[in-house]
Amino acid sequence: MEACEVVRLFVNKAIVSAEPKRRGNPGYGRLKALRVLVYARLKGLENDTRVVEYLKKHAWAARTLGLRCIPDRTTVGRWWRRYLRFLEEAFQRITCMLQLVTPTTHLIVDSTPLEDLYDMEAKWGYTSQGPFRGFKLHAVVNQLGLPMKAVVTPGNRYDSSLLPELLQDLEANYVLADAGYDSKRNIKAVKAMGAVPVIASNPRRGKRRKIEHSELLRERRYVVEQFNGHVKDNVLKECWIRPRGLVKKAAMVTAGLISIDANAIEALIEGEISLKAVSKYWD
Repeated sequence: MEACEVVRLFVNKAIVSAEPKRRGNPGYGRLKALRVLVYARLKGLENDTRVVEYLKKHAWAARTLGLRCIPDRTTVGRWWRRYLRFLEEAFQRITCMLQLVTPTTHLIVDSTPLEDLYDMEAKWGYTSQGPFRGFKLHAVVNQLGLPMKAVVTPGNRYDSSLLPELLQDLEANYVLADAGYDSKRNIKAVKAMGAVPVIASNPRRGKRRKIEHSELLRERRYVVEQFNGHVKDNVLKECWIRPRGLVKKAAMVTAGLISIDANAIEALIEGEISLKAVSKYWD
C-alpha cells in the first residue's frame, strides 16, 4: 500500500471527524489538513516548502489525500499550529487501534533531547551525555518499540514528573523505566494501573530498594532507545530545528508518531513484528 493510501486509511472520518459544512469557501478542512501533515512525516519531508514541492510533483498523491489544489507553504505552516489538538486526538485513537492488533504487555518509558540552540522557547536541560539546549520528547513505547503516548516539553522539564501522565489510559503487565523515574509517586501510579513497576533504583534517594523482575529492564531497555534513534533520524530528520515555538514542534512530532503507528498497524496485519520491518517508507 502506498504511503498516501496508508494516511487516507487511518487519518479519516473514523479517527478525526470532518468539520461541519459551512457557507462560503470551505477551504481545505481539518481532515485534509491532517492527512497532509501526517503524510509529510511519513515521507520524511523536512519542511513546509518540501511538502508543497512534493505534492506539486506527485499529483496522484495529492489527489489520494483529497486535495483539489495544492496549499501554499504558509498555509501548511499554519496547519501545524492550528491542529495540534486534533493531531493529539488522532494519535490517541490510533494507539487504541494498535492495542487491538497487538495487546500491550510491556511499556518502556524514556526521554530524548531535541536540540535547538536558537529557539526562544528552548531551555537548557541535562541528559546522560551532558547539557543541551532545546526540547525533550518524553515517550512511552510498547514491547515492539511503537509509541503509545508522548509529550514534547522544553529541555528543562524533569522526566519523573511526567510518568503518571504518560501512563494515563494505558494498560500493560510491566512498566519499565530508568532511575530518573524512581519515586514513590510513580511506583504508586504504575501499581494503580495494575502493572508491575520495573523502575531502576536511584542511588540519590538513599537506600537502594529491591527491584522485581530487574532482568526485564536489562533485556528490554534497548527497545525505547531504538525508538528514540529511529524517530529522530528517520521520521523527524531534525525537522524541529527550523520552525520556531513549542506548539509547531510538538505538532510535527505527533504527526510523526501517527505515521509510525499507522504504518505499523498495516505491517502487523501482514505479519511483520519488528520496528525495522515497518519502516519501509523511510530512507
